[in-house]
Amino acid sequence: MRERLAIAYFIVSTGALVAPVYPALGNHIEPRVFGLPWSLVYVLGVIAANFAVLLWMYRRGVGR
Repeated sequence: MRERLAIAYFIVSTGALVAPVYPALGNHIEPRVFGLPWSLVYVLGVIAANFAVLLWMYRRGVGR
């Protein structure tokens, strides 16, 4: 069950970085967050979330 949930998460995560989701949500310069454009913060946030999920999967032993 956890493997399927993880696969579904990564499919949604990939969808967040391609059309039509990214142009609607992440393809903007404003607002700036800590001086960085929103488009960069959006992509870095998705990458950080992927890292957190992969770390959780590793610690829980998902897929073993």
